[in-house]
Amino acid sequence: MGGPTVDTALRYARRGWRVFPCQLRGARRKQPLTKRGFYDASSDPAQIREWWERSPHALIGSPTGRLTGFVVLDMDSKRAGATGFDTLAELGFAMLPETPMAHTASGGLHLYFEPPDRIEIRNTAGAYGAGIGPQLDWRGEGGSIILPSPDSGYVWDPHWNFETTILAPVPAVLLPRPADRPLSLQRMRPASGLSPYAEAALDNACRRIIAAPSGEQEITVNREAFAIGTLAGAGAIPLDFARKVLVWAARQIPNYDSRRPWRATEIDRKIERAFSDGLRHAPGASRA
Repeated sequence: MGGPTVDTALRYARRGWRVFPCQLRGARRKQPLTKRGFYDASSDPAQIREWWERSPHALIGSPTGRLTGFVVLDMDSKRAGATGFDTLAELGFAMLPETPMAHTASGGLHLYFEPPDRIEIRNTAGAYGAGIGPQLDWRGEGGSIILPSPDSGYVWDPHWNFETTILAPVPAVLLPRPADRPLSLQRMRPASGLSPYAEAALDNACRRIIAAPSGEQEITVNREAFAIGTLAGAGAIPLDFARKVLVWAARQIPNYDSRRPWRATEIDRKIERAFSDGLRHAPGASRA
């Protein structure tokens, strides 16, 4: 017994993707219809036909991560206020990255990227913690996604899809923030003296430091610490708070070279040197 949905699932399987059936409607929409969810995902045609014979209109789920060969940036737009599109624009992507993408049933977008070689992208959630901004989250190792299929509400973009576009690498600025960081900017925020502009400047500096690729980490740390130092020297950011945030961000950067890992004392020294240099070059600062 065939049908448009099972035929679509089989096409994904021929591409090498593992799939599994998910609930189409109701309160449990998108919930797996197999006992172990994406752990049961298969590219075996006989298994796929059996699943969709039992549930011919089921949504098509797929694991994300290296096993399938893609990670997905989930851009949400269904809640009031800033959307994932706004957050992406704030991160420097006024134009969407050129990579396969699918429009979701809620009006959002799934952008498919090539999994990084040396950094594991796992699922993220929220504007802070492991998230990368409001309504912008990753589906990676240990996660899953709903793939486009007939009557699902999910459709491939007519211009940027797997037939016309290859997977793009994940831009460094879109890499998730470390999930185990001890503090967030929200909890570190001073009671007063931090304007929205200053908070945005600090947040962007932290993002750039954490996302700096191999070979560019030191220059990024120096550049961002210097820039924040000039703001602090001009009175736009409390000095002690600015130092603390910069040190925190620098201590989150990954070690690309295991033979020469970043050490806390080294990080603190680099931040202090560049930050102090920024203070000296702040508008109105004495050069004596």
